[in-house]
Amino acid sequence: MEESEELLGGIVSPNLVRRRLRGYGLYITNKRVIGVKKPKAGIGFMIGAGLGGPVGGLITRPLKNWFGFNDIHVQQKIRIAGREELVTVADERPPTQEELGRIFGAGDQRAKAASALLGFSGVRLEVLGDYLGMDGLKIKDLPEMTISKKRVEFEEVPTIVQVRKNLSKTNKHYFSFLCREGCDYLKQYVEWRIRRGEKIDPNSPLITPSQAHLAGQHIRTPNISDLIRKGIRDAGFDWRPYVLRRYFDTRLMVAESDGLIPRDWRQFFMGHSGDIEHTYTVNKAVSKDVVEKMRASYEKASEKHLVTSRREDVTKNTVIEAFNRQFLAMAGYSEDDISKLGDLPQLTPQQIQDLIQRKSMQALGLNGNGKQKIVPLSEVRTWVLEGWEYVSTLPTNEAVIKLPSS
Repeated sequence: MEESEELLGGIVSPNLVRRRLRGYGLYITNKRVIGVKKPKAGIGFMIGAGLGGPVGGLITRPLKNWFGFNDIHVQQKIRIAGREELVTVADERPPTQEELGRIFGAGDQRAKAASALLGFSGVRLEVLGDYLGMDGLKIKDLPEMTISKKRVEFEEVPTIVQVRKNLSKTNKHYFSFLCREGCDYLKQYVEWRIRRGEKIDPNSPLITPSQAHLAGQHIRTPNISDLIRKGIRDAGFDWRPYVLRRYFDTRLMVAESDGLIPRDWRQFFMGHSGDIEHTYTVNKAVSKDVVEKMRASYEKASEKHLVTSRREDVTKNTVIEAFNRQFLAMAGYSEDDISKLGDLPQLTPQQIQDLIQRKSMQALGLNGNGKQKIVPLSEVRTWVLEGWEYVSTLPTNEAVIKLPSS
């Protein structure tokens, strides 16, 4: 793996330089021919063409090196205004939840899965597949995802996404989570690959090239970028693929302001260095209880701020709570009374029955032993007609009545 990392480092940079030099060559041979001994004018022409200061800044160093290699000595200093500015992304805002939903709708199953991992887990493009297509996320990097009888299931949702150190920009192992909606997209994509005849095991790539003869191989970073970009363009937007990672960052930033997730956890999920990252790398592992707290926090944040489609989960507890609330309200309990009863789904049928009977007794004026009451003599006839039994007369011109024996 170290050899492949060295090879990767020795290929990516030269390729970037070659592309920049080629781009410069195209511009200097444009209709406005600019001599190769005038790099300042050439870069000015590029900026004038709308490529921005950063592009000129990126081309300066490799261009000077190329001139030096060819014994062309450039004495003039080149100052480029705005070379530190991200001109191409200065106005690039992250999508809204509704807009991200449109991007998902415009992509195929593979694009949805890849986009979900960026937008919902915050991983970098290179995590899905490195520059040479030699490594990337594998099935085993989602340890809570199981494949059995051509079906994909998740033992826990949100599910853990492990990012190995060789895929991490900081060269340190970390993890994030994938929410319900993202798990659905990934499930559909992997099951589609199985139906297509691909043999999938723990070491299989999570995202593969579309060509059938390349099934089982890792996808390259540029191809991942093209895949996601197509979905963005088809949805009617001109954002870069990286904007989906910014979506994750900004949406969780809002969740942080709502008190749903701590800042350190948000940074950790994105693979940034921070306090929790330091703890994690020093102690080698986060305890299970902390992982579950992080999962619960991520789930609350994702359901409110990340997912594009909300689903009301009808559980046994919600049904029991609805019925108990209705029964108590019909018995005469106010919302304040009900709220003081605690967790409604935990009340047994006998407890609900006792509460209803107690409220009925109170309505009848039975606040003592619940069986007898004192009423004016003039009302005895009325109570007897309603089913009560006469017991005795009191010196106070009142009578004792009781409920009939059961």
